[in-house]
Amino acid sequence: MISLLREIPIPKEIDSYVLDVKNENSYILLYKGNKIEVSEWMHENKPGDYIHLKIELKEMNEKSYDSDFDSKEYLYGKGISYLAKGKTINKIYSYFSIYSIKYYYISYLEKHLSKESLSYSLAMVFGMNTLEEDLKDSYSILGISHILAISGLHIILLFKIISFILLKAFKYYKKTIPIVFLITYGILIGAPPSAQRAILFVLLGAINKKGEVPYTRLDILSISCIGMLLLNPYQIYSSGFILSYLVSFVLIFNRKDSSLKSAYKTYILIYFSTFPITINMTNRISLLSFLLSPIFSLILSFILIPISYFVTLFPILDYGLKYIFIFTNFYLEGITVYNLCITVPSFTIWKSLFYYVFFIFFIFSIGMKKKIIPPLLIFLSYLLCAININILNPFYEITYIDCGQGDACLIRLPNNRGNMLIDAYNSYDYIKSLGIHKIDILLFSHSDSDHIGDFEKIIKNLSVDKIYAPYSDINFKEIMPNFSITYLKSGDRIKFGDIEMEILGPINSYIDPNSNSIVLKFKIHETKYLFTGDMTKEEEHDLAMKYGSLLDSDILKVAHHGSDTSSTKEFLDYVTPKISIVSVAKNNSHNLPIPYIIKRLEEYSIVYKTYECGNITILESFGKVHISTYR
Repeated sequence: MISLLREIPIPKEIDSYVLDVKNENSYILLYKGNKIEVSEWMHENKPGDYIHLKIELKEMNEKSYDSDFDSKEYLYGKGISYLAKGKTINKIYSYFSIYSIKYYYISYLEKHLSKESLSYSLAMVFGMNTLEEDLKDSYSILGISHILAISGLHIILLFKIISFILLKAFKYYKKTIPIVFLITYGILIGAPPSAQRAILFVLLGAINKKGEVPYTRLDILSISCIGMLLLNPYQIYSSGFILSYLVSFVLIFNRKDSSLKSAYKTYILIYFSTFPITINMTNRISLLSFLLSPIFSLILSFILIPISYFVTLFPILDYGLKYIFIFTNFYLEGITVYNLCITVPSFTIWKSLFYYVFFIFFIFSIGMKKKIIPPLLIFLSYLLCAININILNPFYEITYIDCGQGDACLIRLPNNRGNMLIDAYNSYDYIKSLGIHKIDILLFSHSDSDHIGDFEKIIKNLSVDKIYAPYSDINFKEIMPNFSITYLKSGDRIKFGDIEMEILGPINSYIDPNSNSIVLKFKIHETKYLFTGDMTKEEEHDLAMKYGSLLDSDILKVAHHGSDTSSTKEFLDYVTPKISIVSVAKNNSHNLPIPYIIKRLEEYSIVYKTYECGNITILESFGKVHISTYR
């Protein structure tokens, strides 16, 4: 991605102005016109402080697969040019900052509001969505996540309330004071993009004339969108930005009357208009959402928004009003847990493009009052294919997940006949993005955290049939005491669909837990795969002595992230891989992979590293093998 922001050299020590504070471990600096998001554990900085600090720039994470979260796009969309680690040396001076009003008031609310009320206050009044992830998912699954952000509805409600008070109390009819109030409010809460959009829309509406020709609501929406993109073009990558304007467009386009029937039709139109975007947030569709969501959207909008402002202005009301938030959370989480949900794969840019072509064709047919059955069938057929794309996949698919400094590999049988996960570090988001709802086999090579990582998320959110672990790793009985685990040793075999997997190690019980890693080998058609966990030279030697040339494999998952504790020449002479895959993070604290180990592997094979390639996927079908990388 080419950055449109003005990038400048950042020295290791700087004097800079604290623009805003995110939390006790993070703040935003303004340095020579650039925003820098700094991580510093338990800092004491406040907005307005001018500080001297040591700073170390961090690389923004790159995407590892199509629907992966792109931190660069996200941060650039917020106008942040750099990420950094910091250490404050001293505070030089403290200036007045408009952001300090928000900072001190939030600090006050943290002491006087319940956890539930505070979360909604931060989301709906200050534009800081700090609700728990499960609750955010509940809102997204039901298609009402727009309630959690400052939107046009919030701002228009405020505008009308202020106008009403001024009219009744002071007989004031003009729009000047309400608009000044909204602009001041936007500045005080830190001018989050969602508030900027809503206030700009209201402001343009208030000055809605060009000579004698008034602008339409659609004109105002378009002008505000262009204005926001001129301020920061990267906002186009923000799902919040896109959703905000899509929903606003639908509301303007479909403005009929205020009847419940019309509101329901509008909701359905909003749901399908935003489907490719919202589905990427949760990858689940609630079968009750069509019934419940329009009602929730109306009720919660006109209850939660006003109550959030009430408890923010008058925290003493929290003693009674907090129970509304508690009940709302309990009810929403309950219905999304217990109602029927369909798991749906994420929409890539191309899937989304075709979706909107068919959807617009269908809407156009309705508008022109033409026959709607053919375009409806075409649209629904495409939607069903997109949702069930896994069934149409004819390939054996082995994906070495770019999970950072750990291991995770997903193996998928053709036509969605089964899924197997070997190790689980930072793997859940990718699995979820594929629309997978069941893992047939979850195999852990050993119990190190960089291999079991996401096991709780996976077991909680997916159906897991069988769990395997090495017999000599006693830690699993403490880590997963309530799960049925089958323990494996050398000589065991497991079946995964039509693939028979042979467990080669561990042969013995070793003192080093890495040496107790499961080593397994399997064959798809004529291609042989070898997985090695974090095994050490000691286990490699025992395997070489026992199996010799039987270790021969085409594709090797390199042991221990390319460390010099394994990948000996003795072992590689027997394996003779054609392709070696190293799962490793860029600039990791262990300085892996070791250069001479990579050089040794290159004497035998082509070497792929996940931090360079992103996800590495091998497709097999009809005797053909194709390897691809995301980057």
